[in-house]
Amino acid sequence: MDQTQEVLAAEAVRTPTQQVANAQLHPVGRLASPGSQGVKCMPTPAQAAFATRRALKVGGAVFFVVVFALALIGAPRPIFDEKETKANLMSALFLVGLVLVVLEDHVGVNKSAIMLMVSATMWTFLAVGFHPHESHENHEALKEKFDDGLKEVGAIILFLLPAMGVVESIDHFEGFAVVTRFILKVTGGRTEPLMPILCLITFFLSAIIDNLTATIVSLKLLRHVAGGDRHLRHAIGGLVVIAANAGGAWSPVGDVTTTMLWLADKISVFQTIIWLFLPSMVAGISPMVGIWWELKRHERQNEAAERKRIEEDAVDGENPSSRTTRTEATEDSFKVSPALPEITRAKALVLVLGIICIFMVPVLKMVVGLPPYLGMLLALGILWFVTDTAAFHSLAHLPKD
Repeated sequence: MDQTQEVLAAEAVRTPTQQVANAQLHPVGRLASPGSQGVKCMPTPAQAAFATRRALKVGGAVFFVVVFALALIGAPRPIFDEKETKANLMSALFLVGLVLVVLEDHVGVNKSAIMLMVSATMWTFLAVGFHPHESHENHEALKEKFDDGLKEVGAIILFLLPAMGVVESIDHFEGFAVVTRFILKVTGGRTEPLMPILCLITFFLSAIIDNLTATIVSLKLLRHVAGGDRHLRHAIGGLVVIAANAGGAWSPVGDVTTTMLWLADKISVFQTIIWLFLPSMVAGISPMVGIWWELKRHERQNEAAERKRIEEDAVDGENPSSRTTRTEATEDSFKVSPALPEITRAKALVLVLGIICIFMVPVLKMVVGLPPYLGMLLALGILWFVTDTAAFHSLAHLPKD
């Protein structure tokens, strides 16, 4: 009690300056004194955003837990037996998970963790609807449903993993250095043609490999050819993402969605290319034209402002040599001059062989009916075999085992 009284006495004798400083350090949640009519300080935008993120995470997790708990106890039974009710609840599960995935950067939870929770909850809820413990027929029906789902998902995974392995092998042996050198030779150190060239390369590259891998490869190329200009990298990087998504839409192997449809024999190669190439091209090029024009306008404004400053300095009697130096710096401000990467026969061989192996997948599917995931596994095996031979090690000047 004596310590409590001492603390209260110290609080009472604090100076107004100390009280104001304490209020500034703890503005939220501190009740005002009786003389301030009980007014409470408003939360800052950062605190409001934090509260919103926490509410989204907690709300989504509670919803998943409630549905999972209902599935475990199997009650109320109508939500598992009525098709419309079951479909609505599973759609709500998917919608909540999709919202959390879209807001991943704001929520602060990895989308993979969210979708794992969503998929497990949906499959549990679906399994209870079969009532597998009531009869052998229900158990067999559930087993068949799981087998179908495993076959579809397994086919996609077995396709994507070797596809990423092929691309990573090309990158490991620096096969994309050929593309980097081509870009640098064509642009000649100028950034004006860099945007359309890199976006077009990404557009067609994402049709061969998946759009995510094409984005990663193109951003690596962008960092090498324009590593010193952050503003330019951000502008072209956004267009690279757009071009990769647009380019992956018109190819059966360019996007996970089209790959799933192709594996399920819902679409054909030629019809997909014929009907979707032009819309994909428009979707990929239209944003590039607008942003390219905006960058050119910004460049002209900077050059005009620099010329005006030079004229003002000339009127003020500045040294002409310094004006010349500044003019040259302005003219070179939109140039990039990284060193050209060395091209060897091994790098060119890996790039060409990798592209041929990827193109071989749809050909085998159309000619002999080989499933795409087996074709991609074969492509990875061929590239792996070639790069493991002693002849390739000698060509690439790699150390022998």
